[in-house]
Amino acid sequence: MLKEASEWVKICVNDINKATINKIVLDLACGYGRNSIFLSNKGYKVISVDLNFSCLSSFSKKNILKIQSDIENSHTWPFGQNSFDLVVVTNFLNRMIFANIRKVIKKNGYLIYETFGEGHEKFGKPKNKDYLLEEGELLKLTKKMQLVCYEEIKVINFKEKFIKHRILCKNV
Repeated sequence: MLKEASEWVKICVNDINKATINKIVLDLACGYGRNSIFLSNKGYKVISVDLNFSCLSSFSKKNILKIQSDIENSHTWPFGQNSFDLVVVTNFLNRMIFANIRKVIKKNGYLIYETFGEGHEKFGKPKNKDYLLEEGELLKLTKKMQLVCYEEIKVINFKEKFIKHRILCKNV
């Protein structure tokens, strides 16, 4: 069963200028495509990238191109500069590729980023601190971009327990 798109992605897409519709989006480390499908349904042309072929083969949609690639290896980065109007990354962290991410976003394009922060290891995966953002770290990683919206949140309730860092930035 396909999970619903990230609430953060939904909120940010609604806040982004409507002129980005029919533009090209990169869904990086897309997993089973929940955000790719949402974005496709919103009119975006989506490039969905993941290392896991079985994840990529689990979904399809007319305006989604799927690419299997090891994006964690910066030497095999598959995209050129200024290729995307929007880049979406959720629940994935590799600090070494942030420069590559920024380079592929067109001027006045956007980055929607959401991943887990330190302290989340108490609630579930990831438990390795290499995959958890420190407080304020996402702001530092995106400092060359224009900040639109940012949150560091902690949710602990009956159904959910997580610590996430979320950002929406514009490439200027």
